[in-house]
Order: sequence, then C-alpha cells, then structure tokens
Amino acid sequence: MKYFPAFLLLLTLAPLPCLLGAELTVAHFFGDHMVIQRDKPIRIWGTSQPGENVRVRFSIRDLTVKADAQGNWQMELEALPVSSQGKALVIQSGDTTITYDNILVGDVWICGGQSNMEDEISYVYHGDMEVSSANHPMIRLMTVPQQASPVAFTDMDRLNEFNSWTRRHEQKGSWSQCTPKAIERFSAIGYIFGKRLHLVSGIPIGLIDNSWGGTTIEAWTSRSTLKKIPAARGLLEEWDSKIAAYDAAASLQARIQRWEKDSERRKARGEKPNPKPTEPDQDPASDRNNPGASFNGMLASFSEANIKGAIFNQGYNNALGNARPRLYASVIQAMIENWRETFRDDAMPFGIIGLTPGGQPQTRDNYEIRMVDAAPFIREGQFKAAKALNHVCFMPAYDQQVPFYHPHKKVLHGERMARWALATQYGQTQLKWKPTTLEHTEISGDHIILSFNGMVRVHDGRPFEGFAIAGTDRHFVPARAEFVVKGKDDRGREQKDERKLKVWSPLVPEPVAVRYAWARNPLGNAVNSGHHERIIPIPSFRTDNWDWPEAPFESDRDETRNAHREAINTMRRQARKWSEARPMQEARVLLGIEEEETVK
Repeated sequence: MKYFPAFLLLLTLAPLPCLLGAELTVAHFFGDHMVIQRDKPIRIWGTSQPGENVRVRFSIRDLTVKADAQGNWQMELEALPVSSQGKALVIQSGDTTITYDNILVGDVWICGGQSNMEDEISYVYHGDMEVSSANHPMIRLMTVPQQASPVAFTDMDRLNEFNSWTRRHEQKGSWSQCTPKAIERFSAIGYIFGKRLHLVSGIPIGLIDNSWGGTTIEAWTSRSTLKKIPAARGLLEEWDSKIAAYDAAASLQARIQRWEKDSERRKARGEKPNPKPTEPDQDPASDRNNPGASFNGMLASFSEANIKGAIFNQGYNNALGNARPRLYASVIQAMIENWRETFRDDAMPFGIIGLTPGGQPQTRDNYEIRMVDAAPFIREGQFKAAKALNHVCFMPAYDQQVPFYHPHKKVLHGERMARWALATQYGQTQLKWKPTTLEHTEISGDHIILSFNGMVRVHDGRPFEGFAIAGTDRHFVPARAEFVVKGKDDRGREQKDERKLKVWSPLVPEPVAVRYAWARNPLGNAVNSGHHERIIPIPSFRTDNWDWPEAPFESDRDETRNAHREAINTMRRQARKWSEARPMQEARVLLGIEEEETVK
C-alpha cells in the first residue's frame, strides 16, 4: 500500500482536530494482493472528512462520491470480468491518495466455522508437502481477526498477534500471496479447496479464513435472524440474563478472592502463588458464543464486499452436554439464509462439511455405548439444511476413525468440497460429488430393505459395516447388510441390486428401525459407487423418529434440567448393559445355528 499525504510538513504543523477530520481511510478488507469478486459490483467503503469528495479508480472504472455528514463514504463500481493481471486500486480525497497494488479479479470464498476449519495446513497429514509446493501467485489469502461483539463491525483490525495455541505470532486482517511461508498457518481445508479450484479453473482465487475454534452455530447467526426462530428464545434469554448480570468490579473482586484462597493452599504446599488477577472475567456480551457475536465481530466486518460463496465446518460445540439438535437444524438453515442476505445473493453457493468425528472410535465391542451421543443428530441437521435449500452441499466427514476431535485428515475434506464447487460453479460437470442417500425403507419380516438413489459400495473391500437395527425396544445392535438379489443371469449367477441393501440381525427378529454411521466417531464403510468414484461416504441416517432429548435452558426449572441429565444417563447405563450382554446373546444364536445344522 502506498499512502501519499501532500504538503506533509504543513499538515504536521496543523492542529490535531484538523488532522483527524481530514484523514482518508479505506476499510481494512482492501489491501495489496487482494482478490476482488468478478462479475459483481465492486463495493468499496471508508471514511473521510465530512462532505469531502472521494475518488476511486480501478482498472477501467472511475467514480467519485461525497462523504456523508459523519464522514462515511461508500461506492459501487461496475462489475469486472476475470483478470489475472495485477492492477492498482487508487483512492483519493483532498490531498491524500491511498494506492493498493497487485490486485486481481476472480472468485472470493469464505472458509467459516470453528477449529476444524481453523486448523492450519502445516498441522495436518501431508501438510508439509502442501506447504513446500504452495507457490501459487494467483491464490490470495486473508485471515479475519477473531473478535466478538454485541454490535456489528463495519471494519476489521490489522493484527500481528500471538496465538497461544500455536505459540506463534500470526498476521491477520491483511491479504497475502500464496507462498510456502504465507500458507503454513492458513486453514488446511480452505487452502486445499481453493488450490484445487484455481488449478482446474485457472481463475484467481481469494480465500478468507473466517473461523474461530469453540464457536457454536448461534454465534455465526445474527441476532435479528435468531429472534425469528421460536425455539431460540430460551437461548437468547439465557445470554441476555448473563449480560445483564455482569458486573466488572464484582467479577474482579471474585477472581481476587479465589486467588487468595488458592495462594494460601499453594503456600501451605511450599509452592509459589500465581500472579494476582488484575482483570475481570470476560464480559459475556463479548464472548465468542454470545448469539450473533462472532457474526458481528468477524463476518459483518467485510459484509459490504461481494463474494462468490462459502464453505463451513462446524458442529462440535453444539454436540456437547447442552446439545439441542432440533434447534441446531433450524438455526443452520436460517444461518445460511442469513449469510446470503448479508452478502446480497440469495443463490450464494454454500458447502457444509459434516461434523468431524472425535472421541473413542466405535467398534463392535462398544457399539451400543457409542451410539448414545448427540453428534449424529447434529450431522442430521446439517444434512437436512442442504436438502431444504438450493445451491447447498452437505459433504460427510465422519470417515476418520481416529480419536482426536481435531482429526488430521483435512486434505480429503478440501478435495471433496472442491469437487462440489467445480462441478456446480465452474462447469466441471464430469466430476462426481453427490453423496448417495437413502430414499425408501421397507420392513420385510425379519429384515429391512433400504433403497438408495444411487449405487452403493464399500471403500475397503470388506463386508458392509456401520449398520444397526432395532425393534420396538429401541435396542440397536450391529447388523449385517448385503445387496438384495434381484434374480439370476443366463448362467445361473445371482444378480444383485446395488441400489438396495437387506439389513438384519438374528438378535432382532421383528425390526422396526435402522441407523447407519450413528455415533460421534462411527463405524461405516459405505460410499457412492463407480469404478473410480468411491470417495464420498453415505451420510449418516436413521429411519426412526426417536430424537435426542433437547438440553433445557438455564431459565428452566431445576427438575427439568435434572430430568434431562437423568434421561441421558439412563440411556448410557442401558447401552452399557446391552453392550456387555450382546456377546453372550450372539454366542447363543451361533450355537443354536450350529446345533440345528448338525441335526440336519
């Protein structure tokens, strides 16, 4: 950026109020090396002296507007087509000129969500190879500063801040060209996604990392949108009560009192006390999970700009002890519509990466225990949002089978999302991206027939796994699954219908429901079919309506909260009993079959 105030010496001697009033600023979203969205109006905004003319020139566009009475100005240049040639953006007001260089025109994508989107490329499997080869001058990167606010920002800070997680200083709020040095701390999923788009399309790609670990879906949705959802009322009231009750002085005093007690214990053990607190606890109004606060502090800060679309990886913090899957399903759909309204594009492409796994992987030994979890219900809400809205993709991401809730297999997720975007937005219709999904179920005696909208295979050559079946007692057990035989060919060989699976278990003679990949970190090897296309997992599904109990709010009565905890604990105790008893039940069935065969 070049900043040229004319008559610098004269201005230096001017009174301070005059200096402040004459200052020309441009929103920090703009800068050297950025990408401006092609084929959409180019919106630029900033501040200047009230009533002052502001002239903006970019490529063949040239426009002048006047700052309003508060000194704010905004303009909209006519759209431009793709340009891979770096150009200058020149903003002039009075005697001050600001110039940003090496700006391209292409597609700008938001990479949003929480920590699994935030995880940097150098952290994941094969990340070192990706970093070493990241010389892509037409890919441009920006990481939005992580800020939460009860009111919407119109600009972002430019920071070089210390990250306590990575223990490194990181630059945020400015654009950079994609180099090995610039990319190593950027979103892994975002980079892989953007790299593939650029390599296939040849179009300049701008990537905006707008993620923050530990955030809920409500944090990324504006308050005005949440107020339209009746089920969100309790959550909003809960946070409003926290905000109203906050007292900074009392908070600091309480921290000091806790510190004094802790210091006494440490001294008694011969340990050195921690430093005395000097700041109160965080104001809940600025908490990242105050509903709408991350939306306000991050997304809103550049919402005047136009973009191409967004990809989103979130869900973990909505799948914990206070999980409310039905509310989540309503909010994520509303959030997507909220973002589209914010960026003035009701058909903005939006890609949802399903909740990634975490915790102990599901096995046959702990099968029932791992099914008692809110996580698959959250995935179900994500899938439903994609079905309900146009131009929205849901891409499953549960197929990790690793215990850490930050699984390192991020390259795969970026590639899968790129398939969807390339096929639907860049004309690469030969690329397969749609997950095969369940269309119909039929109970037939002691088994259930599942019909899919495409052919189904396994990705590992083993029998199907991850299916569970239950009777009216709601006791799900591991089930066998095989293709339905539709007849024989002229040589007497069985012909299998690869769109239909027969699911059964000898432990469930009268089944009523099936679930698939139904755990936080589930078993499941079913994928879409095709010789080279076994890359997209089948989304988790269930055929029952036995919902997860929604967590109550703090305003609910004690007996309601206690009943919720007890309901979940009861399910877990029952699942443990079932899991412990099942091996003996399976052995009895097996022995019974062997005895019958021996008699024959």
